This record gives sequence, structure tokens and C-alpha cells, in this order.
Amino acid sequence: MEDALKQKVVPEDWDDFVKFIGQHREEIAHGSYDLRIEKDWARDLTTEDLLLLIAHCPSSRLTIASATKSVEVLERLSLDPSSDVKEAVADNLRTPSSTLNALSTDAVAAVRMAVAENPNVSEANLESLATDPVNYVRWAVAHNEKTPSNVLQLIIADADSYVSDEAKRNPNAPKGGFWSRLLKKR
Repeated sequence: MEDALKQKVVPEDWDDFVKFIGQHREEIAHGSYDLRIEKDWARDLTTEDLLLLIAHCPSSRLTIASATKSVEVLERLSLDPSSDVKEAVADNLRTPSSTLNALSTDAVAAVRMAVAENPNVSEANLESLATDPVNYVRWAVAHNEKTPSNVLQLIIADADSYVSDEAKRNPNAPKGGFWSRLLKKR
């Protein structure tokens, strides 16, 4: 069914929302409704209900991606055609490393940046993203407090001063010896 033919529904509260899903599950599954939900509601829904909504209610995908605790839902949303939804998945602290690995090569730099800032990203992906052609992706690697010293060493000398300065501020940044710090102050 075309999106233009879907009836947009914005429930007033949690109880209305749960009641609506219960009464209209079949119609939702057939694409008759496009439910828009609140972030708090996405946290409390079952994986089954979340999967129903992401499959048939495009207006709910971004909210669900940013709020869900379900790894299965996050994995499914990581394949969404919307870069905003994929960015929200990459930002979600419950997104597992395996899903972040897949998103780390996304064509959209904002998605890669969100991956680089997520504490669940693998060291291998941080190392790869440290050489990303987009400076704000490299900045995100430098900003991630999970970035190991050896990866930070790669970007401390970055040509972009915002990136190199952020890498130097990272608590894991390699510290030079007394003499090297003294000589750099001059």
C-alpha cells in the first residue's frame, strides 16, 4: 500500500497506543496505519511489536532506532534505507559491535561518525575510521574515550587541527616523556 494511503496515527498516551496496537494489529500489518510513537514507548514495547512497527510504520523507525533496547530490532534497522535511521542505530549505546562493524563502511559520513563515537565500536573499526577521508569522522575517533593509544597516535599528527587537538585531549593519548613535553613547550 502506498504511504499516501496510510492513515497517520499519533496516540495520545501509552494506554491509547497499546490499545490501538492490540485492536488494529492486522491493519497495521497490512499497511493501513503509520503510527508515530514517543521515545519512552519504544523502550517498553516487546520486540514483536517493535518489529511490526518498523516493518509497516515508517514514522516510527527513527524514534525506535534511538530508543530501543532490542538488539534484533537494531540489527534490522541498521539495514534501513534512511541514513537518519542508520545514524540513530549507530548512536544507540545498545547497538552491538557486529552491527557497528557493518555500519562503519556506510556511504554517509554522519553514520560513520556515529559509529566512531559509540563505545561498542571495535578497535579494528576505530583504526580504520581514523583514516576516514572526512575530518569529523576522524574527530569522532579522537573523541571516543575507548580509542586506544595506538590509534590515537595515528591521528595526533592529523592535518586538521580540530582532529589532532581532540586526539591530544583524549585520556588515552600517548604521553611523551619529560624531555619531549619540555621541548614542545618552546
